Amino acid sequence: MKSPSHTGSTQSSAGRPRAFNEARFLDGAIRLFRDRGFSDVSISDITAATNLSTGSVYKAYKDKQGVFARALERYVFLREEQIKTRLEKATTSKDKLAELLRDYVELSQGKEGKLGCMVVAGVTNVDQLGAAATSLEKQLAKRRSNIAELIKSGKQDGSIAATTNVTAAAEVILALLQGMRVIGKASTLTDDAERFVAQALKVLA
Repeated sequence: MKSPSHTGSTQSSAGRPRAFNEARFLDGAIRLFRDRGFSDVSISDITAATNLSTGSVYKAYKDKQGVFARALERYVFLREEQIKTRLEKATTSKDKLAELLRDYVELSQGKEGKLGCMVVAGVTNVDQLGAAATSLEKQLAKRRSNIAELIKSGKQDGSIAATTNVTAAAEVILALLQGMRVIGKASTLTDDAERFVAQALKVLA
């Protein structure tokens, strides 16, 4: 899968080099949105952090919502690649879910935890996102669906109890994952990652 970013040739303009590295620009925007949320980031903040002129930002993305939508697309793509790589080493579906939980525990600690999650940043300001809100809703639905598929697979391979309600368990795990990022932004999530993961997996019993 190709990353939703590119380096393209553009007409030369003030603040925007002839070769525009969109990935670099979006990575700068992602860091701002993760750190401050949507409402506390302005176009001037984005231009200051990325060295792209205000006019160029508006020309390429129309408005802040447009920047957020593209940045969210890239952020989700990169996270999906990270998760895919991490889950590949797990054998059963329950093991994959355990690895997913460990991944989020790690991301919710230390500097990464304090930096925050772009999905959470969007959710807390969803009424301000415009068309980007639809993309955010689709991403959350996709994540819930992916978790549900792992649970279904786990019931088939015997690693997850056959009596587990797939829909309910997927909803709980998704809420837990996103909630972990919220807590990690403000304080220490846990001092015992394995105990946390073991307790979370009881929803699959």
